[in-house]
Amino acid sequence: MLFVAYMFIVLIVLIFLGIPVFLSTLLTAIIFMIVLELPFSVIIIRVFGGIDSFSLMAIPFFIFAGNIMMEAKITDKIVGFSDAIVGQFKGGLGHINIVSSMLFAGIQGSGAADASAIGSVLIPAMKKQGYDSDYSVAVTASSSMIGPIIPPSIAMILFAYYTDLSVGRLFLGGLIPGVVVGVGLMVVHAVYYRIRKYSFPTREFNLRYFFHTFFHSLLALIMPLIILFGIVFGVFTPTESGIIACIYGLLYGFIISRELTIKKLPKILVDSATMTAVVMITIAMAGVLGNILVRLHFQSTLINFALATIGDPHQATLMIIFFMIVLGCFLDPTVLIAMFASPVLAAGIAMGFDPIHFGIVMVLAMQLGAITPPVGTFLFISSSIAEVPLEKAVKALLPFFFLILVMVIVVLFVPSMTIGLSNLIYN
Repeated sequence: MLFVAYMFIVLIVLIFLGIPVFLSTLLTAIIFMIVLELPFSVIIIRVFGGIDSFSLMAIPFFIFAGNIMMEAKITDKIVGFSDAIVGQFKGGLGHINIVSSMLFAGIQGSGAADASAIGSVLIPAMKKQGYDSDYSVAVTASSSMIGPIIPPSIAMILFAYYTDLSVGRLFLGGLIPGVVVGVGLMVVHAVYYRIRKYSFPTREFNLRYFFHTFFHSLLALIMPLIILFGIVFGVFTPTESGIIACIYGLLYGFIISRELTIKKLPKILVDSATMTAVVMITIAMAGVLGNILVRLHFQSTLINFALATIGDPHQATLMIIFFMIVLGCFLDPTVLIAMFASPVLAAGIAMGFDPIHFGIVMVLAMQLGAITPPVGTFLFISSSIAEVPLEKAVKALLPFFFLILVMVIVVLFVPSMTIGLSNLIYN
């Protein structure tokens, strides 16, 4: 266990020195391969073998589909429909931000894309209306957390790949927690809207406007249902669903919204390839370090510590959640999933938890790292859009962070939130 502690210390130091995360991960692996006298052929095997998977092909397709839909101006449709649903409440733009993230999550599956697409529209709008910049960032970054929870979710696909769990069951398992987190964020926003003494004009609910925006958004909102039900009922695999999402996105962009043109496709392809490369190189390097953890018997050590030292399954899981949050301050959720999905699930099963339930809890806990400094991806993207220093936004983010943390604990103690819908459909 001492070697494992040293490994994470070295990794964190390298990250603080400004070395990119994927390169820090590789350098840490090389250092400990030398110390442990392991063959360097492990690097080649794990880098190429770790991403040579049909299941992981779903990731570039979903990224491409999301970029297509953003270029097709689907974000505007979603924001308009969200406005029709919650725009009449006090703090309307904040509620619109959260609801838009919930709807956009069903299209892209990436919190980073959510923060970028929704944030670029609503952060300037919130600032213009009078919201503080740091608060606009807090609402956007925290609501982007919903992206990797509500299906289709790239994080769930990754977790399923490393643990051999059913993608369909994980998707269904994340649906209710994702909605509950969204509603919880709206409650926190409503409270802090009053605490910060904001007072902006609202409009009355208009049924005609609601149906108008609903019908104009319907073809965009149907796509998540096609993907979810297709995977759940075995019509197609997650990778095939990504291809279908791309085809649907192209049809929507060229025929329905007519915002997509042939000239825009090269840029979409380059942007999608760049984003895919970042994800894949991170997964590959994390796989190398994960292999060293296996050789150091980290999985059995974690299980023995959880069972023998702590004993109570829920207390042990709370310890693992805390461990993931601390590491999440320095490591991207993608790295956490690649390195820890298998060992933490093994610990959960050994403690008697349902695999799907425990998997959802762990994905939620690992995603919290995306809104915690200094590496928080969603926080960084939102702060960049708002042109506000990262450290200034952290204080405003704290109430939303603690709400999501409470929701993770609630999901841990209420398994029916994750497995109820799955058992109903599959059984």
